[in-house]
Amino acid sequence: MVFVIVSFILAQQQPQNEPTAISKGVELDETGSILLKKIDPSVVTIQHEKGLGSGYIITPDGYIITNGHVVSLLEHNMEDPKEIAKFITVIMSDDKRLTAQVIGHSLDPDVALIKINPAKPLTAIELGNSDLVKAGQRVYAYGSPGGLKRTLTAGILSNTERTDLGTFTRVFQTDAPINPGNSGGPLLNEKGEVIGMNTYGGGGEGIGFAIPINVIKILKKHFLKYGHFKRADLPVFFLRHLDDDLAYVFGVDKGILVNYVEEGSYVSKAGLQTGDIIVEIDGEKVSARTEAELSDIIWNFTCREVGSPIKFKILRPPISLPDLASGQAGQNTKEITEHTIETKLLEDEPAVENGYQFGEIRELRYDDLGLGVKMMTAMTQYLYEFPHRQGVRVVRVEPNSAAANADIQRQDMITAINKISISAIEDFQKELERSLLTRQKFILLTLYRKNSVIKTALKPFYDLAPTGKPRKTVLLCLPSQETGDFELMRRFLITNGAEFITTSKTKEVTTSDKSGAKSSPKNVAIDITLDELFKDQKDILKTIDAVIFMTGEDIKDYWNDPNVIKLIKNCLDNKKAIGAIGGASVALINADQNFISKKITTSEEYSSVMLEKKANYTGKEVQTDGLLITTTGFDKNTIKSFLNAFKGLLRSCQTE
Repeated sequence: MVFVIVSFILAQQQPQNEPTAISKGVELDETGSILLKKIDPSVVTIQHEKGLGSGYIITPDGYIITNGHVVSLLEHNMEDPKEIAKFITVIMSDDKRLTAQVIGHSLDPDVALIKINPAKPLTAIELGNSDLVKAGQRVYAYGSPGGLKRTLTAGILSNTERTDLGTFTRVFQTDAPINPGNSGGPLLNEKGEVIGMNTYGGGGEGIGFAIPINVIKILKKHFLKYGHFKRADLPVFFLRHLDDDLAYVFGVDKGILVNYVEEGSYVSKAGLQTGDIIVEIDGEKVSARTEAELSDIIWNFTCREVGSPIKFKILRPPISLPDLASGQAGQNTKEITEHTIETKLLEDEPAVENGYQFGEIRELRYDDLGLGVKMMTAMTQYLYEFPHRQGVRVVRVEPNSAAANADIQRQDMITAINKISISAIEDFQKELERSLLTRQKFILLTLYRKNSVIKTALKPFYDLAPTGKPRKTVLLCLPSQETGDFELMRRFLITNGAEFITTSKTKEVTTSDKSGAKSSPKNVAIDITLDELFKDQKDILKTIDAVIFMTGEDIKDYWNDPNVIKLIKNCLDNKKAIGAIGGASVALINADQNFISKKITTSEEYSSVMLEKKANYTGKEVQTDGLLITTTGFDKNTIKSFLNAFKGLLRSCQTE
């Protein structure tokens, strides 16, 4: 049963002789009721496997705005902030449930566009103009905090110029409570127009924050065109607002101060210099006396088309920034000169985690080393004061791990492996895995920490290659289409010193996960096909210790595949350890009746098949029964739990 709860929290009473816009001639405490009735059909609850949030309908055909983090699996997969939920359900105001597709999402700004396919046109909410809002006006936050179906809170817009939260744009501050589950819901003015989207709670401070609706309108266009927010940039330079003191020192009335240009960078080669004052962009005069004004100007050219031309008119004062920084007046040896700089906008790098923002950079993690690293970007360098960008940044060191034992620390920069310089994260992955595949006892690392260069040695444990015994060999059986979590599986096996062999129906498979260094899916060449496995290479089956049956888009094709059935029976007859992920578990039941009595689990979408076959289905995320381990394969954390259990089983197995 769903309860409708409406709470009115009026932070300040307005005099009755000053009626609100929506309720002229009506008591103020009735305003919320009128507003609620108007917007309720347009506000939705959003649920998925591991999350809950709110959203609002912006078109009759089913486009819905919400937060990026509402549809993200970030909290359940810290390695890839951009991974989204697989099964998203939108609950309408009349309790109807519809499946949603993510059209595009961003975590910086924290916005997503999703789409449902309604049977009839929906009631779209009215969007306002956030450029017209003023501090002190009454606002209402609407959403589903804590899983409640509908909650309306009220307050005032207490600040429209917050730029100190580490967010990409300015955000609105309000004392209308924004609680977990309210994320993605609308922040409304008294006319019922959306002026922002509830996004951040104030951490018990009685305030909340919202992204302006005009920012969201721009992201919507990007999502429809590109599927993501394609930010424009001019690397690498930083701007500062020109306050009264700086304007006086430089002898310039208005403009924006260029307070840093990286030597040899793209924008430096275009002609921009540290200390320049930008006074026009594409013929329009620009000036910023405050951080909020500067944020708006930067945002305006960030949203422009990547590759489009941009022209700056700059004034170059005779005074230098080093003179200014030292407190000296500098020497005016010449007059201010005027210059025109023309260049083209490039696409910005992924955002770094900072303040309230989660960032967009994928982590390359080796759990069995206790180590996680991220690629370097220009912003990474300046946030953490690294001397250059040649290397990778350490973002994770687990206690009592090989990384911790090597005294590696978070925010270290790894610049070399075994005396081979690391230029990018691809180099790091290649050199580290080269050492792991040959099971080097020590892996030499060069680190940069603050102002010191440190040499250390990483000593992997190689749990599946015990001293004096043969290393464990695992056969991976992969579906040919959209095989999931292959990269995670591969890193697990090589970090633990195991040998692995891949098999499938085809000579090459596609993966749905991303490679360790890249952000796009990849193809994997298969070592031996299932046909070959049972024709000419039968000795392979004698050397393996275990088989892991992985899942993918075409997993149903494997349920009754004769070679898959033979492989399962061979493992059972020869007492080999068997692992099955997600829908692969169904193939076990089809292969041999002995599995009916085994405790077994599978992904939720195939649970009904298990029940129909009267299997001993438990529904647990990871289920162990003797030499059999199955998992739902729901997310990477579940897969990691499965792999740790499987490692324990493998260590106890004896190789023939």
